[in-house]
Amino acid sequence: MRIIRHDRKKPFVVKLGELPGIGGLTSDPKIHNYEIHLCACGLSKHKPFCDGSHAKVQNEEEGKLYAYDEDGVQHVIEKGYE
Repeated sequence: MRIIRHDRKKPFVVKLGELPGIGGLTSDPKIHNYEIHLCACGLSKHKPFCDGSHAKVQNEEEGKLYAYDEDGVQHVIEKGYE
């Protein structure tokens, strides 16, 4: 088992229209306006894509370490970390 630290509380958003070279591939405005949301909280069950699980981390307090079990239940880790 390992602990992977995630500090972000929202997904990364990739806007296809902002990717280099996309203009040369298509001029379709649907493609240019399309966004992909990538998980940054570490809780998504559909990684690398966001599934909205970051809603569970909104109440996390700065300076505390949290763990989430298989059911998504939040647990505060009492021992310090660095």
